[in-house]
Amino acid sequence: MELDWGLGEYEGTGEVLLPVSEVVVGMCEPLAGKRVVDLGSGTGNAALLAAERGAVVTGVDPAKRLVEVARKRAAERGLQAEFLVGDAGSIPVEDGAADLLLSVFAVIFAPDARAAIAEMTRVTAPDGVIRLTSWVPGGSMMAINQVAGKFMGEVFGGGPADPASPKPLAWHDEAALREAFAPHGFSVELERHSISLTAASPEEYLEKSAQHPMAVSSAQALAARPDGEALQADLTQRLLVAVRELNEDPAAFKVSNDYAVVTARR
Repeated sequence: MELDWGLGEYEGTGEVLLPVSEVVVGMCEPLAGKRVVDLGSGTGNAALLAAERGAVVTGVDPAKRLVEVARKRAAERGLQAEFLVGDAGSIPVEDGAADLLLSVFAVIFAPDARAAIAEMTRVTAPDGVIRLTSWVPGGSMMAINQVAGKFMGEVFGGGPADPASPKPLAWHDEAALREAFAPHGFSVELERHSISLTAASPEEYLEKSAQHPMAVSSAQALAARPDGEALQADLTQRLLVAVRELNEDPAAFKVSNDYAVVTARR
């Protein structure tokens, strides 16, 4: 089942990741008059930054609640930006509508990566640019997802992969991306950046992470079981061990997460 990104409070995660949107949008300037599509716009970080710089912006997100959050943020800041409900497999904009298509830690979660790439290339203008970000293996983001994924697999079982299911794409791997984009006539370049996430303690970091849609979805699934409370406590302990191992600041909490900025153009 596809994750409902409207669960929990993604707003906190969006605030933490704002510096990444600032990096990505900064790489795209000047933006005045450019048509920008922000795919997986979430709370509107990248879309609003582009709108501030004079772009004509359309944000697209599958979560209706987050679309409403982004619309409200735009109104509060007096910015003109359109936000639509839609997903990476069927982007609700016309062919060639984007001079610039952005996707900050969003399209990497699309259930069918190749369908998403086909859609991104469809809506990008002939001389347009696609710029997206992806986590690089390692760091707290990937570690938490791996620990949680393994635990949920132990609890609910994980049968053999469906051979008809789309194969996952390594969105951080330049060679894999070149192969995926090549059929659409796009070349790919990749830069590596890093963001440091901080908190007063590993416990506080984990507590804040518990409001992420992935964490809320897992908690709901566990709560439906008669032993759900014990299972949630077990998962929390495993996650705490993982983040403590990654912690770079013995007096508080800090972890560096590398991420890739991928640029694709014809």
